[in-house]
Amino acid sequence: MKTSSLATVITLASLVCSAAHADVHNFRDWLTANPTTPNSTANEWYGTIGLGGAMMTTNGSYWYSPGYPNSTPLIGIRTTVGSDNGAAGPATFDGAWVHSGPGVPAVLVFAPTVSTWVGAMNIQSELIANGLSGNGITITVYATIAGNTTSLGTTTLTGTNSQIDSFNLPNLTQLNAGDSLSIAFGDNGSYLFDHVNFNAWITVPTPGAAALLTLAGLVTSRRRR
Repeated sequence: MKTSSLATVITLASLVCSAAHADVHNFRDWLTANPTTPNSTANEWYGTIGLGGAMMTTNGSYWYSPGYPNSTPLIGIRTTVGSDNGAAGPATFDGAWVHSGPGVPAVLVFAPTVSTWVGAMNIQSELIANGLSGNGITITVYATIAGNTTSLGTTTLTGTNSQIDSFNLPNLTQLNAGDSLSIAFGDNGSYLFDHVNFNAWITVPTPGAAALLTLAGLVTSRRRR
């Protein structure tokens, strides 16, 4: 294929991706659709005790680690607008409760069950209940691709306002079996009162756009042979 044809394919793929309505992988929506699904690596979303650590235990509608409610990473209790009021205020969006442990982050893992194009992990977060009695939390996102894990960055949540952070991959990336994006909610030095409401979501190109990206990749591969 000529260079001009390759450029046409890549340009078309870019245009389709920017214009196409994207699918959304949303954690809160997933919880709503799967309110009592056991925590499992077979899920699109699952929780671990620390990065790459043991799986959290399933308890009804949420996941936790042994010793709950003290010194315990916990994920999954659903919040709604107005719930969990306290000094930090109530939840201002429908999300999920998360709490870190002492020096042990609560980790939410996104591991798509089919090959999925991703560009970024997006996280909305806020302190709720008596969250202002602590020193806030850190949020770090890691990408594990082809067995290699790298950090996509860290943000700190300390105030009363809701914030949205996007952790971008260097390029639009196709996650395959064994690949994942992990959100580590750390204690920022103290796990006490780390009461946080959050949601996480990933937008991906539509199947047609992803197909064009795949075609562009195949063309590039053939030209390098």
